[in-house]
Amino acid sequence: MTARPTFLDEVSQQPEVLRRVVESYGNEFRPRLQEAADLINTRSIAIVVGMGSSSFAGEILSQRLNGAELRAVTFDASELFHYQRGILDGDVVMLAISQSGESAETCLVAEARPQSVPLICITNNEDSRLGRMGDVVLPLLAGHEEGTSSKTFVATLSLLHLLADAVLGEELLSASQANQLARHMDELTIRLQDETSEVLGRFGDFDSIAFTGRGPGLISAMQGALITQEMTQIPAAGLSAGQFRHGPIEAAGSHLAMVVFAPEGRTTDLLLRLAQDTAEFASPTWLITDTTVQVTEAEGLFVSRLPHVEEELSPLLSIIGPELLGVALAKRKGLEPGRFQKISKVTDFE
Repeated sequence: MTARPTFLDEVSQQPEVLRRVVESYGNEFRPRLQEAADLINTRSIAIVVGMGSSSFAGEILSQRLNGAELRAVTFDASELFHYQRGILDGDVVMLAISQSGESAETCLVAEARPQSVPLICITNNEDSRLGRMGDVVLPLLAGHEEGTSSKTFVATLSLLHLLADAVLGEELLSASQANQLARHMDELTIRLQDETSEVLGRFGDFDSIAFTGRGPGLISAMQGALITQEMTQIPAAGLSAGQFRHGPIEAAGSHLAMVVFAPEGRTTDLLLRLAQDTAEFASPTWLITDTTVQVTEAEGLFVSRLPHVEEELSPLLSIIGPELLGVALAKRKGLEPGRFQKISKVTDFE
């Protein structure tokens, strides 16, 4: 009997998933990708809906399109379904993201949209409830995923970058770039296991974790908090670094661990200063960055240096840190990393 894959096994498969998505959408699935891009370009606004990891990953499409003066907005599917459906009464296209294709809220809002609203479905299961209702279906091609979202998150990010490239006429995620990213991911999956052990060894005891970032780094922060809670049962929050300055920083102290994502980009200096400040306030702080700016590793501040990539691509690399942190913390608590204890992997009811 074949042993079921561990969470770490699935993390190690992420580079191959990235390569597969980019190669497949450059070839056999290219017509579907272009059809989806054409739909987005003919509508005034793209409404992106999802839950959990799918919603977080969806932010990258909104960031890229809005940064190019198109209009897109990402919603928690449940909130949109119950409180904000009026936004669908217009010249819009909906992108519904669900790794399983069975997420209750995402399916409900897709079913409730007006018939005039075209639906682009992004799912790992084309024959799912969501997949069967799409005008265009873009499969994630991540293969079976046993536990907490890892390779499906990477697949979603990769596919959304390719879709943004098709909409904008750009090539941020080319085949050569994907191969380079995959090599970086392989290297980081090994190196960051050692650095994660060092981080935990230096940080001592803490009760909760705050993950913070801005822009693409905020995507890593939200996903990092989600998977940490799922794997470790430790309270964790994913917050905008700007919002963290507006009050939550008062919670800083030895009981609150910090993970700060600071990719080289528009707000790097602000994020570096936040990491230094939380360390000075006695919060053990892990700074994950690819900047060349020198950062003094004071007591309570640990810096992991990642290979430099475009800021928009940075979550593909930086999410490996929280994934390995979750593994280490789960093992320390006697839990099996990536295995749900109270719920199933697929949330098919509200």
